Amino acid sequence: MIGHGGLVLLASTPEGFALAADGSSFNADGTVSLADKLLAVGKHGALLLGGTVAIQDPVGRAVRQEVNVSRIAAAWLQSHPGVDLDAASRELNALIADSLAKFYADRDPGTDANKYKFEMIFAGFSGSRPAIHRTRYFIPKARGGKARTEVIAASVKPGELLAFGPVRVKDELLTGKSAALKSFKAEAPVAKFHQSPQTFTLQDYIGLFNVILRAAESEEGKKLEHTGAIVAPINAFATVSAAEGFTGKKP
Repeated sequence: MIGHGGLVLLASTPEGFALAADGSSFNADGTVSLADKLLAVGKHGALLLGGTVAIQDPVGRAVRQEVNVSRIAAAWLQSHPGVDLDAASRELNALIADSLAKFYADRDPGTDANKYKFEMIFAGFSGSRPAIHRTRYFIPKARGGKARTEVIAASVKPGELLAFGPVRVKDELLTGKSAALKSFKAEAPVAKFHQSPQTFTLQDYIGLFNVILRAAESEEGKKLEHTGAIVAPINAFATVSAAEGFTGKKP
């Protein structure tokens, strides 16, 4: 189930960050539900969720429960509207780690033991400085154990585009030379990226992210990926700038 986590995208410019996420959440019974994986953090930050955002009991369990990272994060952020990026990263990561510890206190992680499951990516401004905080979560090794985490330093260099999840479609669109995804490669945002990526604005990246997600969700895109990943709408887009803060966007 490790590859079922959808696709989130992030790009940095001198203005701030462009962000996008698909809306898929893979369930234990093999179905796909809608999840919010792009959330506002205070006035000048955002949270992107990569990987499997709902850790659920097997279908056959008499009473089924879950740790729904998206819902936990959304509720906490709604109750802390003025939180800054650093505090949100610190406190939400502690809350999620505690929720996982309680969930696995009386559960055997089975084949998921010690495997990567999801990540929390905070992007925005800490004071006046652009910042990214990224934490990857791994399922406990055994019943009663704690989830292992990896804190990963992430670049905030203007012009850098990061993708979390299945990246074959993104790579083919931006650097591929084959005939695959021909119609998507012909769309204006992709053509502009090939011509002058150094001129891209936040809104330009929103347009590019729209093409990448739609391509990943297309039948042709699904055939290009080999990870079993599920990328599905509804897609969400936003920017975070020092001037305007978090702003939901349309492509």
